[in-house]
Amino acid sequence: MKNVISIGVLLFIAVSANAQLDIYSALTIPDSLKKAADMVIRDEYTKFTLKDLNSAKLEVHKVVTILNDNAKEELDFFFHSDKFHVLDDAEIKVYDLLGQKKNTYSKKEMTSLNYGEGLVPEGKLTYFDVAAPSYPITVEFNYSIKFKGILSFPSNYFQIPYQAVQHSVFEVEAPADLSFRYKILNCNYQPEITKKGNIDLYRWDTKNLTAYKFEKHSGASENYIPKVLLAPNKFQLDEYDGDMTSWKNFGDWINKLYQKTSELKDDRKLFYADMVKNAGTDIEKAAILYRYLQNNMRYVSIQLGIGGWRPFTAGFVDEKKYGDCKALSNYLKSALDAVGIKSNLIIIYRDYQYKNVDEKFPMNDFNHVLLCIPQPKDTVWLECTSTTLPFSYLDETTLNRKGVMITDNGGVLVNTPKSNYKNNTESIRTNIDVTDEGEAKAVTSCKLQGEGRDILLMRFHDMKDDEKRKYFIMSNEWKQPDILDITTSAGKGNPYTVDAKMAYEKIFSFKAGNKYFFEPRLYRVFNEDIPETEKRVSDYYFTYPYQSIDTTVYHFAQGFNVENLPKDKSVNFSFATYNCVYKWDMATRTVSVYAALQIKERIIAAADYSKLLSFKKQVTDDMNEKLVMKKE
Repeated sequence: MKNVISIGVLLFIAVSANAQLDIYSALTIPDSLKKAADMVIRDEYTKFTLKDLNSAKLEVHKVVTILNDNAKEELDFFFHSDKFHVLDDAEIKVYDLLGQKKNTYSKKEMTSLNYGEGLVPEGKLTYFDVAAPSYPITVEFNYSIKFKGILSFPSNYFQIPYQAVQHSVFEVEAPADLSFRYKILNCNYQPEITKKGNIDLYRWDTKNLTAYKFEKHSGASENYIPKVLLAPNKFQLDEYDGDMTSWKNFGDWINKLYQKTSELKDDRKLFYADMVKNAGTDIEKAAILYRYLQNNMRYVSIQLGIGGWRPFTAGFVDEKKYGDCKALSNYLKSALDAVGIKSNLIIIYRDYQYKNVDEKFPMNDFNHVLLCIPQPKDTVWLECTSTTLPFSYLDETTLNRKGVMITDNGGVLVNTPKSNYKNNTESIRTNIDVTDEGEAKAVTSCKLQGEGRDILLMRFHDMKDDEKRKYFIMSNEWKQPDILDITTSAGKGNPYTVDAKMAYEKIFSFKAGNKYFFEPRLYRVFNEDIPETEKRVSDYYFTYPYQSIDTTVYHFAQGFNVENLPKDKSVNFSFATYNCVYKWDMATRTVSVYAALQIKERIIAAADYSKLLSFKKQVTDDMNEKLVMKKE
């Protein structure tokens, strides 16, 4: 006990001596900032200095205390350099619990690797991982970045989930004649603006921000994080001058960037014309060229440097048979031009958790390029990086959001189609023959369309047989069979079919005397993660809307009769429905279970979360029902 008291006294003395000024000791963090926090920003100073149209500097000083393993990513430092962004200098210092410096790492001690296989000019990754022997641990990052060409200004996140902020300053300094725009989101932290001659200084100073939680399945955290967005009015990248005061002007810059990238040789134009000569309509021609793209071109990722915006030429892609999203889209656009079909590029943000695009705040916040063929009624949308998507289909990473269509007259904001649950359909039919001992043979056929099909085809189709069997059981949480044989569609058609033959030494879940208890089906038709909570703050996001239709038929041997058949179930909300019907045919000794699940909306409003929980409970209760068979 005396030793414990002595240690406590020493810690008290250490804390008292440094409580006012010590930002390195974890012991000096105010209790109010520890609540719900995985990390605390102790002191942060970030300054973006715009020097002229195409040069700037970003300086960062950050001291952060990592409280537990949940925030271990904050111990990692990495930066992608390219022709336009150069890591000028970097230093990392590590402090223990009491704020004593334990290690210092310079830029020379960090790992630097070239990347991009020569396709990214001056592409280099610099990284360093700080080892944490225990928590809490405090790390100080000091680094600076030179900008040599500016398309985007850095945004500033005042705070991210599970992070408390003791003190943070963000400054932007710019010549008055190089005006820029800012937009504050999810908070009301206004800047202090001062002028010194021809220099404008914007300063955001925040203190004592307590941590906040981020609810699971809430969509993009970007839509909740307090932050300030910055955007230039005029910019220059690789001697390409641009104006970002309107989406039209931004599209004009893209057009300039794409000049002289669309040419194909005359013999290749004739090649594509010959390929579609027997097609009756422009849509049929476009479908033929899209399938040619899918079967012959390979996707590679080029994201930084001017290569992040200016594509390889169509001729390059035609010859080399590879390209990134913009290069493949530009190539297909050129092939369509060769056969007289007009198309437009779409600049968009691709991710399951999409960001909002503000019509009144043009800025560069995109990472992907699509192609579209405008039509009087239904525009044809083409994802040129996919080898599996059917013609004129987009997946959930680009559906239902705004993008910038590049026209001859500049950029125009457009909406991609809204996702529809009917396009994402899984239909499963299973027949199970049960012997008088409870053994069984089962045959199932799964037909998939839409998002589920595309996700499966990313990996499943080309797997080895053993991998397919393992994936089939694990991804569907299927009842583990003793023998499993799988066959699939010969090609990657739509729908895509997976057939399985299974054998079970015991198909029933359990028995009591002469009563046998069976699951209504061999997998769970609904298995979404919907956390129980009394008060939901954020909207709930499903990965995508879908419908699942299941038919399971048990064929029982002589001697089995129904002891208990669950009652039919119907659950109906505006955003989702579930219907299940149970039938017993005494003449054929078959139990048939028909279930249809429809998740009609991807986003469920927070105000309707209690209804979603009710839907989950009622469906789960039905799935947990048992077919009770009595053996005479």
